[in-house]
Parts: sequence; C-alpha cells; structure tokens
Amino acid sequence: MAPTPTASAPQVFIVHGFQSSPDDNWFEWLARQARSAGAVVTIPAMPAPDYPQAAVWQQTLDQIIGQPEAQTILVGHSLGVITLLRFLSRHQPAKLGGLILAAGFASRLPTLHILDEYIDASQPDFNALQHISMPVHSIISTNDPYVPEAASQFIATSLHSYIDYVPNGGHLMAEDGFSELTPAWQSLKQMLPQVVTTNQ
Repeated sequence: MAPTPTASAPQVFIVHGFQSSPDDNWFEWLARQARSAGAVVTIPAMPAPDYPQAAVWQQTLDQIIGQPEAQTILVGHSLGVITLLRFLSRHQPAKLGGLILAAGFASRLPTLHILDEYIDASQPDFNALQHISMPVHSIISTNDPYVPEAASQFIATSLHSYIDYVPNGGHLMAEDGFSELTPAWQSLKQMLPQVVTTNQ
C-alpha cells in the first residue's frame, strides 16, 4: 500500500520536451514509482509542444511549480532540461531537493534549428545555478541523434552532476525502447528520503 502524501511530502515535477506530452515515454512510469514512495507528482502539459515558446513555458512553470524549495525535485527530458535550468536561474532557490536531467542541452542543436529561438531565449545562468544546494543527476545517451553527447556533458560538468551513460540509448524515448528509465528512478529514489529528512 502506497504511503499517504502529507503537506510536507516531496513535490516532484516532470517536464517533457519538444513534440512531447505527459503521456509520452517514461514519464508516467516514473510518476507511478515516485507516488508509490509517497511523493506528490505533477507532469505539466506544456503549451503547444510542436511550436514551443520560451516565455510561455516559463510562465507555465511559474504557475504550476511556483517558487521551488527544498522539498521540490525537478525532472526534465530534452527541451524540458533547458526549460528547467532557465526556471531555476530565474528563481534561484537556496536549496532544491534534486534535479534529474535526461538528454539535456543548453546550446543550439545541429539537427533542430526550429528550436534556435527557444534555446537562445532560455539560456541558463550557470553561475547562479552553481550556488543552489542540490543533488544533480544527468542521464546521457551515447548515440543521441538530436543532442550531441558533449552538450549534455557540458551541463553535467557545469553543475558537478553525477552522470549515468546509457549505451546506444537514442534520445531516451519510448521509440528508443524507454517506456521506463531505470537510472531516473534510481536517482529519484535516493533523493526522496533526503527531502523527507530535511522536512522533519
């Protein structure tokens, strides 16, 4: 029987990417795992994911997440990563429960110039991010067709992130065989007890 969430329960937000939705890939699977551990999980449906607008996506996170805090854990995939990094750069919490970044990038992508404007408008402040007390976990595929491995590694290095490399994982999507993403749950599982302990 799953624990009953309380007012101080960890709050997990999973942010999808370009041309995606809350029902895609491994998002609901990860949400079920987290809920079974007592967390409150939200997977926002980001507006117009085929034609994302940076300002609109930031406003959406402002409305749904508000000011992130020590019991907040953020999970991003693909465009959701740079979106969360920009969000955290703006809000600059002193402490965050955790940050999980799958197939992340913060620079223009060679094969997706349609996202150039979004990426340019969403540049993170890595200096500000480095001052947030938070565990960071990056999940990087070794053959991502959209995101160069070096782009994900740049974020991980900048944020002193733990890295899980997924051999031949594509873009870590369902079509690549990932309706579950075990490294994300393993990392989230470690973050949840820390968040609970912090609140007690």
